Amino acid sequence: MASLLAGCSSGLPPAASVEPSPVPGVALPYKARVMIYMGETDLNRNLVIQISRYQTEETKVKDGQALANAARALLSKGFQQAEINDPALRPQIVVRLIGKTSWARLDTRFKIGCGIDAWTSDGVPLGNFTTRWESPVENDYASDLEAAYGQCLKKPLDDLLRSPGLAQQAGTGFKSGSAAAIDTWMRSLGPIPTRR
Repeated sequence: MASLLAGCSSGLPPAASVEPSPVPGVALPYKARVMIYMGETDLNRNLVIQISRYQTEETKVKDGQALANAARALLSKGFQQAEINDPALRPQIVVRLIGKTSWARLDTRFKIGCGIDAWTSDGVPLGNFTTRWESPVENDYASDLEAAYGQCLKKPLDDLLRSPGLAQQAGTGFKSGSAAAIDTWMRSLGPIPTRR
């Protein structure tokens, strides 16, 4: 059945078309640079699907890449600039993504848990924003994955954009700590893979 669905998109809107909810008193995007951090293992993770009650199958669909691409599309609506694993951006905010997808042949719908952990570039926590999302329609796991992550990430992004911690940082003009503090904290994330 999974092979029959290939190329039959459900019509979920692309992640790039998902708009954040308005933030009272704020003209989006925030004037801040955001680095989306994903480790090598997470970035290169393939999607695993449920093909029967007791059997799973690893696909060639890049689950981690789809999550990263959807996050970049959404975060680019909330912030002036958002890039994946690019410390040369001199980010003022760093986010780590959370994403876990379930798709089964039985119902061919996504059930996704996703979220955003956010900090200033010198390690001040801004919050952990998570949610669960279930597709109301049948999906093609290959062509609809990035769009599904876009639907899931909307609420965490809205929650981040309205958070008191982010408002406080915006009030300071997104000023960061010392270069030494930034370097120390960014190293604590682990190796930052180069985007292919």
